[in-house]
Amino acid sequence: MDRNKLFEQCRTAARLDPEAPPDPDSLIGMFQAFRPDGVGVDDALGGLPIAGELYRRLERLYRDCGEDLRPQGGRDAYFIVRQPRPLDPVVAESTAREWLDELEKLAATLSNETVGNALAREIRIRVLEGIAPKHPKGPDEKSELLKTFESAIPELLTPLAVHSTSLELLRPAYYFIACDAHLRDYLMWPMCRDAAKANALIVGDDPFAAYYELWRHGVKFRIFAEDQIDLYLPRHA
Repeated sequence: MDRNKLFEQCRTAARLDPEAPPDPDSLIGMFQAFRPDGVGVDDALGGLPIAGELYRRLERLYRDCGEDLRPQGGRDAYFIVRQPRPLDPVVAESTAREWLDELEKLAATLSNETVGNALAREIRIRVLEGIAPKHPKGPDEKSELLKTFESAIPELLTPLAVHSTSLELLRPAYYFIACDAHLRDYLMWPMCRDAAKANALIVGDDPFAAYYELWRHGVKFRIFAEDQIDLYLPRHA
């Protein structure tokens, strides 16, 4: 689809500022406009070859997050799973392992040595329960593995956007669904997959699906060492 046509279609469906310039940042907040049930988001994406696949993922997102009304009043700026279903710790660990394995394969396909080398080492996964602590802020306090997850992995699929105007246009709006690059890449995967195939790259069926399973269950990952990832499961009564 023509880039300007897609922009106008998204802007109109989400009822965004009609005077906004036709650039990616102007579509930030688009998906929030269709909360709580996602009705109308198919109008925004209609006409894209893989619109049905994109819509099914978004439909799941809207269903998992539900209402955007805050208990104390007001509305959520981002998508949050307020009442995540419990996840067995063993399943959480195996799901995280699957995610890491898929990321390593994807890095190899895209010739990203930074990500590939970081994930090639043996990484332990520890499953905990409760509120996840904050990551350190200072660069000197961060492990190289954490830096990889904060900087390199979120940019893993960026080269594909060069070959897809639709992908390039929608990436910021998808990112600001929850300010989560991993969630963004799951939701946009059909577009990324097609862009990869157009460049003769053989990629996995759904390398970010495992991450979405963790996210929808309220699991947060934290990294404080070079060879370990901690998973924090919400505490349930």
